[in-house]
Amino acid sequence: MEKYINKYGKLCFKGVTPDTVIHSNDFYCPDVLSDDPQVALHTNLGSLTVLDRMTGYGVRDIESGYREPDSGKFWLASGGYDVRSICPTTMKEAIEYVKRNANTCIGI
Repeated sequence: MEKYINKYGKLCFKGVTPDTVIHSNDFYCPDVLSDDPQVALHTNLGSLTVLDRMTGYGVRDIESGYREPDSGKFWLASGGYDVRSICPTTMKEAIEYVKRNANTCIGI
């Protein structure tokens, strides 16, 4: 994996394959205008995100998302799913984890 900063100022990785092993420390904290902690891992195979937020019901939730780079399709697994909890893992396994547990957005 090779780090670089894209044209939008985001930390990204290129040269990632499905078998590339990712670690929880590969995720970074983007600059956001929210009090909810979030991290992201942007790669040539797509973006993995984790958000820890207060829901409208007054409880905290951790949710993991995956966005495909070409189609823009998005999967979101809410209800305590943190893709970093299975790290170290391969990029393929991380993507499958989010897709398998997606219950809010499923490939939309």
